[in-house]
Amino acid sequence: MSQIDEATLKNQIKERKFSNAYLIYGNEPYLKQHYANLIAKKCVNADMEGFNLRKFDAENNTPIDELIDSTDTLPAFSEYTCTFMKDFPLDSFYSADKERFESWIKDMPETTVAVFWQDTTDINPKKNTKWKNVISVFTKYGESVCLDKMDRTSLAKTVASGLKKRGITVDKQVAFYLIDTVGDDLNILLNEVEKLADYKKSGELTYSDIDAVCIKSLEANVFDLSKALLSKNLAKSLTILNKLFQDKEKPELILGALSSNFVDMYRVKASILAGKNADFFKDYYNYKNVEFRLRNAQRDCRSLDMTQLKRCIELLEGADEKIKLRTSDEKTVLEKLLVELSCTMN
Repeated sequence: MSQIDEATLKNQIKERKFSNAYLIYGNEPYLKQHYANLIAKKCVNADMEGFNLRKFDAENNTPIDELIDSTDTLPAFSEYTCTFMKDFPLDSFYSADKERFESWIKDMPETTVAVFWQDTTDINPKKNTKWKNVISVFTKYGESVCLDKMDRTSLAKTVASGLKKRGITVDKQVAFYLIDTVGDDLNILLNEVEKLADYKKSGELTYSDIDAVCIKSLEANVFDLSKALLSKNLAKSLTILNKLFQDKEKPELILGALSSNFVDMYRVKASILAGKNADFFKDYYNYKNVEFRLRNAQRDCRSLDMTQLKRCIELLEGADEKIKLRTSDEKTVLEKLLVELSCTMN
């Protein structure tokens, strides 16, 4: 048994060579749900789900004894039973009784396939020893698979593959533009591919097709806002901000996305001034699969010096404090912030 990757999991499902226990976690919601459901679907025939498929959600506060009993049941007219457990605090179960937890995972019947799907639980084994121990139990007696967000190249390939099945081709840079426009959430991205396929019908996808059909993500809109500021077009940045409020985007999320852009520029500028590459800090901060942000920041920070960037960070921190304290109208705070940022960068 082991820590496996997506390709290995996909192959196990295809060949129906299941382990008795799977821990599925990571930060890509679509993939986690997709594979958790796929294991259950392949284990149990649809006409026998009433006998052989049991689903539990942590929200229902199911006792651990009931979970354990559910995985110790023989299948009815089928090769497997499947117990499907969503978001249970396995770290707490492990801490409360380590030996019992390990015996549970280790001694499941060969006819049982238990899927522990951590949907909303944030698991970082490098920072959380309890979850590290839980993962080690699955690695020893079952399978653990971390399904994180794909990098841009993998997402672009997924986009191209989805469109190709519908008779549409796409250039790699156009696929990147789609990702930049709608974001890297795979579920949203695949929905946009469906919309584009219905719109385009055939031929090669273009930038204008994406602009005509797709709704820009918050991050994409805020990136356009930042570009307008850097281009010294305050009026355009205010127009974008107004549209974000019309779309009922939360002010704190707008500010967070805007702050991320300036923090990226500050880090890249510091790297360059220290004689390092733009991506010097990628291993110190969370830039896994989003290294393109550093390349964008390198391009955008050329016209700014460190004094200006430091002042911009101070202004963003001040606006953040005002929004959190609710001392002023949030839209007014952000409008004033854009004016001050514009003055600082001129």
